[in-house]
Amino acid sequence: MLKKLISTSLFAVLSTSALACTDEKAIETLALNMYHEARGESYGGLQMVGEVTLNRVESSRYPDTICEVVYQRKQFSWTHSVKDHTPYETDKWEESLEIAEALIEGDIEYFDNGATHFLNPNKVKKMPRWARQFEVVGKVGNHVFYKYDS
Repeated sequence: MLKKLISTSLFAVLSTSALACTDEKAIETLALNMYHEARGESYGGLQMVGEVTLNRVESSRYPDTICEVVYQRKQFSWTHSVKDHTPYETDKWEESLEIAEALIEGDIEYFDNGATHFLNPNKVKKMPRWARQFEVVGKVGNHVFYKYDS
């Protein structure tokens, strides 16, 4: 019970973007984003969601840290639609943490397609306007990845 309470408290704290985005918090935040957005996908699907997040950090159109990008208002559905951010599927959570750390440390080969957006067409009621305006750069599992048409 205490372990679950500590875990729940930890993720409540992690979901608050007002805290400094330390290296450890950046890894955990990136992993949370991959986990909540793509835990039903393969390793590559999780990685691509991570790359989208990092591509946004590198873009002048988005905030400068992983934490700010992930918790930017209404950018990733889980941050405003899921109350409990605790990852309960241990295997996928550990895989997400592993990929997040490898992405941040540069220990993984990137798909490097410049994707800044993604969606799972099976989960949306209406395609967002941006999906018609951006270039499709890949598909992994159920997710389609997009970048600004340059």
